[in-house]
Formats: sequence, C-alpha cells, structure tokens
Amino acid sequence: MNKGNTFSTWNYDGIATFEDIVEATDGFDDKYRIGTGAYMKVYKANLPGGQIVAVKKLHPLEVYEYMERGSLASIQSNGEGAAQLDSTLRVNVIKGVTHALSYKHHDCNLPFVHRDLSSNNVLLNSELG
Repeated sequence: MNKGNTFSTWNYDGIATFEDIVEATDGFDDKYRIGTGAYMKVYKANLPGGQIVAVKKLHPLEVYEYMERGSLASIQSNGEGAAQLDSTLRVNVIKGVTHALSYKHHDCNLPFVHRDLSSNNVLLNSELG
C-alpha cells in the first residue's frame, strides 16, 4: 500500500488502511496504547512505508451525548448565535474547556493531550454550556 501519502484523497483506501492499522497494533493490543479518554483509547501505529499515526478507537458501548447547539465555531459565525454569547456565557465556556483539558491532562488514568483544540471541537448544549 506504499503509494505515497496513505491519507491523501487520491490514494485513500479505507479498508486497506484499517487492515494496516489492525496489523500495526496487533489487533489494538494494549502494548500499543498511548492514551485513554472517556470515550476512546489511542494507539500508536507504524504503518507500511514508515508513516506513524495516532489512532483513536471509540469504546464500543459508549455513545457521545448529543450537543444541540453544535460547535462554538458555528455559534460564533452566526450573528444571532454570537449575540447570545454574553460575557457570562463566554466565561462559562472558557471554564468548561479549562475543566475538560485539566481532566484529560491530569485526572485520566493515562493522561491524554488534545493537540487539536479549536472552536470547532468545543461542543455546546442547549444552554450554551
């Protein structure tokens, strides 16, 4: 499968990539686990061709809670939604994100560092919390 970048649109073969990941992690063996979150485990996979990736595998019985308001980015890009984010709500969002990051970095059994934090990844419930 070594045809350049495994994950480029032109070369992507999801089934072959999944098979490579399963093989590289010996069927998601714990010896390849590099992190654990509330809803997932993260594994290090050395793919054919030398590419090293982190793979998130969701726990099979866990289901993400539906967040009615979508992402913080979508609220901020909508004039009416942004107007609802008064200073009190903005502080509450910041506190929530801070609490979540602190939990992931310090309180998880195996700390998990989130390296893709953006307003697209902050989900809000119906109370914008």
